[in-house]
Amino acid sequence: MGEAAHGETMNFTFVTDSPGVNQALFQITHGLYIVTARSEDRINGQCLDALMQVTNMPPRMAIGIGVKSLTREMIAESGRFVVSVLDREDNRCPDLIRRFGFQSGRTVDKFDGFPHELTEGGIPYLPNAVAVFECTVIPGMTVDLGTHSLLVASVDRAGTREGGEPLTYNEYRKRIRKGA
Repeated sequence: MGEAAHGETMNFTFVTDSPGVNQALFQITHGLYIVTARSEDRINGQCLDALMQVTNMPPRMAIGIGVKSLTREMIAESGRFVVSVLDREDNRCPDLIRRFGFQSGRTVDKFDGFPHELTEGGIPYLPNAVAVFECTVIPGMTVDLGTHSLLVASVDRAGTREGGEPLTYNEYRKRIRKGA
């Protein structure tokens, strides 16, 4: 066992198996978001937890999104997407996550009868979000990661509203998913 800075013993068990590594990955704090896109004839969205700001001047973010998802296909077609930051205080979070995270836009219209607004470009966003980002994928800044694509995008416009707190993925796993 290793020694901590003040002589305390560290109790880490290092693992290489997927469940063990995933348990460690769950300790990385990050948010839970709804990413949306538009194709010529439809709109769609999905839950996303792999998002980070990469620069602030110019404002850019990166998302990791599954290559087989309909939303990813729509982003590839249009080059644009919108991110809505979920509000941890919104009691509809479990329903939002079920709607956008546990069903496919290939078989259901996730926005049918669901309150949303559209950006000037016609991409939906959630009006109860803590913040909203309108983004354009930067050509040449997409990386194929096998099961996912890493997309770097410029933040063209952003909006915030008063109140609310961003929902973290860890909070979802500990509080919401267990109750769902």
